[in-house]
Amino acid sequence: MRVHSTPPRGAAPPMSCALQRRPKNRRPSRRAARRPPRRKPLRPAGPGRPTPPTPGVGTDRRTQTRLRRGQIEIDARIDLHGRTQQAARDALEAFLSGSAARGHRCVLVITGKGSTRRDNEAGFMPDRDRGVLREQVPRWLALPPLAQHVVTWQPAARQHGGAGALYVLVRRKK
Repeated sequence: MRVHSTPPRGAAPPMSCALQRRPKNRRPSRRAARRPPRRKPLRPAGPGRPTPPTPGVGTDRRTQTRLRRGQIEIDARIDLHGRTQQAARDALEAFLSGSAARGHRCVLVITGKGSTRRDNEAGFMPDRDRGVLREQVPRWLALPPLAQHVVTWQPAARQHGGAGALYVLVRRKK
């Protein structure tokens, strides 16, 4: 006669096992550890602040994918680091109109990520938590006179600056 060390299927476990509590694993799973942090959405549009355009609108899916992955050749680039908003906007207007005149298809606009604030450094603008140019350039691209030169835009791939840069598809002259 055989003696079974495990109870048959469907049978309740022995009482001593049922009352024991197993310690929970407190570490996050590997998948959760690899997930990027959730991004904070842009501030809602208010008076004098247009709604930011949605990236990728105005192109087919293949072009959007190639643009997002950085697979479209970059014809020109501009770095807006260290400029005031007005100087950056003027430079961007001149750059995009010149790029359109030269027949460029894809340009890279480097805004920089901006400085992050610590909780105790709220300053006089506590609601601003990312770079001014990084937030404003997409809005500018949706407004005249820049909108007439822009088909769409996407955040750049990591090798071209990641979140601190934008790919801009320039409208072709007819």
